[in-house]
Amino acid sequence: MRADPLYGECEETRQAFTSWLRTTRIPQVRYIAFLTAALYLLYAVIEQAVAADSSSLRLLAHAVLVPGLLLSVAAMSFRTRFQPPMWALLTVAPVVANAANLGLNAGSPQFLVFAPEIYLSIMWTFAISGLALRQAVIAATAIVALVIVAASYAPLEPGLQQLHLFWVLAAFSFGCLSAFVLEKAYKHTFLQQRQLARSAQTDELTSLWNRAHIEQLFEEERARNERYGQPFSVILIDVDHFKAVNDTWGHSTGDAVLRQFAELLRQNLRKVDAIGRIGGEEFFVLLPQTDVAQAQAAARDLQSRINAFDFDTAGRRTASFGVTEYRPGERMVDTFDRADRALYAAKKNGRNRIEVR
Repeated sequence: MRADPLYGECEETRQAFTSWLRTTRIPQVRYIAFLTAALYLLYAVIEQAVAADSSSLRLLAHAVLVPGLLLSVAAMSFRTRFQPPMWALLTVAPVVANAANLGLNAGSPQFLVFAPEIYLSIMWTFAISGLALRQAVIAATAIVALVIVAASYAPLEPGLQQLHLFWVLAAFSFGCLSAFVLEKAYKHTFLQQRQLARSAQTDELTSLWNRAHIEQLFEEERARNERYGQPFSVILIDVDHFKAVNDTWGHSTGDAVLRQFAELLRQNLRKVDAIGRIGGEEFFVLLPQTDVAQAQAAARDLQSRINAFDFDTAGRRTASFGVTEYRPGERMVDTFDRADRALYAAKKNGRNRIEVR
């Protein structure tokens, strides 16, 4: 099993996962930021009883600076436009907290009393904060670098120094491993959800869009037309005498013809065009930013490609086409019915024809 479930996936899929993961983790980030800010305020109160030195600096760091950063993160999580900088601030927050810890405590006899904040914050960064693995590694590595610098300038006794660095290493290792395993699980979940969503939207035999999804895409295109005035057209296509294929060579050959027919449509239409199978041997093409004349030209090109193709076992086949352009303000059923009437006319007038309505 691959360490990265997204290995081999395209960049678009990886970006979609990143966006999905961030959206999924927003509630976690929000509530953890609130909770951690509250705990830092409590920590600041308790700290005053433990450390007599630099009390004003400790209050500033642990009652104002760190809680302020975390509350800012929580507040930014409520607005989508503030979420990109929120992630950057969340990455910086644990580094700032540990810089404050080391600045206040490195070289102090009480350093080991406050050292657990470092170990906990490293694990918090990886496993609790809501950061993605890459951002968590960046923040935790920065914390470890600060620890190493502080240890070189204000070393502890040899045994204590080694023990301190061991706990830093342990916190980093446990945190990194848990974040890696959790993100891997998120990737599996993301891929499974995408597969389930696509299965609900596609025709099982041809892998084209199914009728329900075609209708959804039509409504999206209609909304775009009403907003921007961009034309779009539809083509209904029916494989001629398909029943004869099933009767002569059997349903397995008929299924093969439908799959090859679907592939012909995919190969000879634009990537922006939506292609669906809406039942039996009937196919639907949605052509964005296309008027009826351009749609008719696209139908002619498809007709010539289909007529020249040798289907497995069934040989040469033909198809009938019904073409129409969406008319502003009409319902989806009106456009579909007009395309259907054009298709019916093509079949009635001899098949292997293109009719426009």
